[in-house]
Amino acid sequence: MKKKILHLLSSNAYSGAESVAIKIISTLSDEYEFAYVSPKGPIVEKLKENNITYIPLKGMNPYYVNGILKSWKPDVIHAHDFRASIASAFTSYSCKRISHIHQNPEWIKRINLFTILYSLSSLKYNYVIHVSKAIKDEAVFSKLMRNKEIVLSNYVDITDVYNKSLSSEEEIFDLAFVGRLSEVKDPLKFIQIVRTIANKKPDIKAVMVGDGELKDLCEQKIKDLKLINNIRMLGFLSNPYPVMRNSRLIVITSKWEGFCLVAVEAMALGKPIICTPVGGLNEIVNKECGVFMVSEYDVSEKIVNILRDDHLYNSLSLNALRQSKKFSNRENWIKTLNSLYN
Repeated sequence: MKKKILHLLSSNAYSGAESVAIKIISTLSDEYEFAYVSPKGPIVEKLKENNITYIPLKGMNPYYVNGILKSWKPDVIHAHDFRASIASAFTSYSCKRISHIHQNPEWIKRINLFTILYSLSSLKYNYVIHVSKAIKDEAVFSKLMRNKEIVLSNYVDITDVYNKSLSSEEEIFDLAFVGRLSEVKDPLKFIQIVRTIANKKPDIKAVMVGDGELKDLCEQKIKDLKLINNIRMLGFLSNPYPVMRNSRLIVITSKWEGFCLVAVEAMALGKPIICTPVGGLNEIVNKECGVFMVSEYDVSEKIVNILRDDHLYNSLSLNALRQSKKFSNRENWIKTLNSLYN
């Protein structure tokens, strides 16, 4: 009989952590029986597409989680990020627990209610997975769980990314922003960078792929800065890779990043990365395949230089593709997960 692994997530949308959970389940479905547990929302359709067993969660608290655990009886709880990890820890159900941390928000760097709660809950975890060394190094609670911690970078199937990028997409863009339109991703900064570039290159063409609570604010800022002819907003796309393939540079303006799947996926398509030097991005991007932002004016100058210098662009592009292969070791990724589940 297969071991039963329950993936627990607090979000009901599809983003980074959710895509990782789905990839784990899809990759190891022949070896284990999986269930995906989260509140109802847009994620349900994505789970249907991938034929993944879904159990709806009424609310992310130990009482509701405990009810599902007693009913489904998993051998392992694989909880993603802080809320789900804490909720799983304070249930009475007995089994192996894994806390999988995908983010490194500012609050993990100091002692506060959230870090204290997570530290207390860590007593119940058998393992803690960090998707980057940056999270492990920055978290104040890391010292309490040194014997449980493991750094496991997200696996990216670069062949799959390339194949999905081949869908027809005719429009060519200079810059692309791909991500949630939320404060942590800072899409307004991307718009401001395009404005600065437009002062020197009025024909700059940019695209924004994603949806979120800052959508209306982004649309208004584009109008206010008179960038309607420069920036196109496409909303959420289930397959953003054709747009990424037809964009020369990918710009990531995040205030923090635990890992950043978008960066690796873009590099797998040979796209140089322009990004903020935060969290896991420091482990993914280097000066051979991208540029770190120092200031808005400085990065705008560098973007224009790259767009105008084909030799420089081609060198960055080739190195981006090479760098992406460091995150495509499927065998090692599977081996590590199997060791944690067994």
